[in-house]
Amino acid sequence: MSVLTSNDAAGPCEVFPAPVRSSFFRDARETIVHDVRELVQFWPVVSNMVSQELRVKYHRSVLGFLWTLLNPILMMTTMAVVFSQIFRMEIKGYAILLFSGLVPFTFISTTLPECSLCIVANESLIRRIYLPKLIFPLVRVLHNVIILTFSLVALFLLLYPLGARFSLPMLLLPIVMALWAAFGLGLGLLVATMNTFFRDCSHLMTVFLQIWYFMTPILYPASMFGERQWVFRFNPAYPFIRLFQMTIHEGAWPDLMTLGTSAAIAAAALGLGYAVFKAHEDKLVFRL
Repeated sequence: MSVLTSNDAAGPCEVFPAPVRSSFFRDARETIVHDVRELVQFWPVVSNMVSQELRVKYHRSVLGFLWTLLNPILMMTTMAVVFSQIFRMEIKGYAILLFSGLVPFTFISTTLPECSLCIVANESLIRRIYLPKLIFPLVRVLHNVIILTFSLVALFLLLYPLGARFSLPMLLLPIVMALWAAFGLGLGLLVATMNTFFRDCSHLMTVFLQIWYFMTPILYPASMFGERQWVFRFNPAYPFIRLFQMTIHEGAWPDLMTLGTSAAIAAAALGLGYAVFKAHEDKLVFRL
């Protein structure tokens, strides 16, 4: 007499496939690859929007694009006169020091307000046709990078009589500008998302940028603080401004610590901004 075991009574054992486990890094990589392909596909749209911005901004003005160069020139001249004469700041090449910090910071102080409004301002276009929403902050950053490049070249030529000279470390300026642009794009993606959900963000940003400007050693050298210079380590813009000052004002090669810190901050800002933007990308249209 045979005895049936519980396994025999239940019939043949069924084997189910293991559940598919999604990898965070694999999903992130696929998302990045997809976005890069879309940006390549829509690159003619990006370049056309950037060129249109450059043409329309000063349309029908007498000086046209020269206003882009005149604004930082007038601001720098005013600052140089006030701080070098009234406050008697006897710093060798103070105008060049001011120029090497003021022009880059103008890029970030212009890019962030524009990025904060780029999704809201293009509401009709977003609702009408499909475009990767990453395009709109990217266009603002590229537009301001072009203006930054022309401003650096034009102002350097104007400062030549004041002692500005070309030096080999200036060959690093394209790398420094790329890191600064990546940092600006990361923050731009962040504020574009925040302002779409909370419209007060663009108003608070004006106050924040003013505070950030005076807390960054642009109008004054960091050496004035002596041993208390460590406080600037908490300012994410400080290593970038130092790179511009080293290459333009001091004519010295940046140290690896400053260069590495800038690269790390740029990567962190870009990664954070991209992650926040992608996490809320599908909800942006419902907040317009």
